[in-house]
Amino acid sequence: MKRGGNVIRAQGAATKILDIYGFRRPAEIDLDALVHDRGVEVKRGGLRGCEGRLVRLGNRGIIRIRDISLGSTRSRFALSHELGHWEMHVETQAFICTNENLRDYKRDPMESEANTFASELLMPTYMVRPIIESNEPSLGTARSIAVEFNVSVTAAAIRMLLEVTSRSQHVEWWISGSDRFGLWMESKQPLSVDTVAYHLSSGAAETSEPEVVPTESWFLHLPSPDRVEVSEDSMRLGNTGFILTILTLSDTD
Repeated sequence: MKRGGNVIRAQGAATKILDIYGFRRPAEIDLDALVHDRGVEVKRGGLRGCEGRLVRLGNRGIIRIRDISLGSTRSRFALSHELGHWEMHVETQAFICTNENLRDYKRDPMESEANTFASELLMPTYMVRPIIESNEPSLGTARSIAVEFNVSVTAAAIRMLLEVTSRSQHVEWWISGSDRFGLWMESKQPLSVDTVAYHLSSGAAETSEPEVVPTESWFLHLPSPDRVEVSEDSMRLGNTGFILTILTLSDTD
């Protein structure tokens, strides 16, 4: 599943705010103070069936977040997501966002834009790019980014090259940071027995290092699979049944 919506517009909206407030380090991004300064009141708790809700009242707004834990990664992403709606979608008076909305990067353009905005706001490109470029794309790097920027490992992984979430030995969704190789996965594509994710979903122990796997085990439609090497790094996401995977692609010649 590749990103929908206007990615450049969403990243630009977040970058504009970052420039206004002059943030230079992750610790400087005081999200609650920022949201308040943008004219929005934040309330926590009291929601069922959704992660966040935005109501616009003229030039004022109210965001309610399901997670009552101030500063938690879940709360921060939901709050940033709703702020994205506030900043970019002024024509809409209210948004009710579920957990699926917060991880959907294609089906609804406005939800996709809000997600991209949140990702850029919490992990600004000018802060996170040096980390990504100086380290191998792996779950270890994603974990380091998650800690430094106070985001989830999943959110950090999305900033890497290519991230896949699977469950019950089928691909649930995927997102690519590059179209260089003409990447494509089918909806609900079954996991190949040659993937690490397949064996993790069957109860196997997690590996400590990425493993090279057959290209066709993940990509059924690459024009020249023999010219692409795929390295897979996978982990379980707690007891949710989901497997998080980072795939690194490189030329074989």
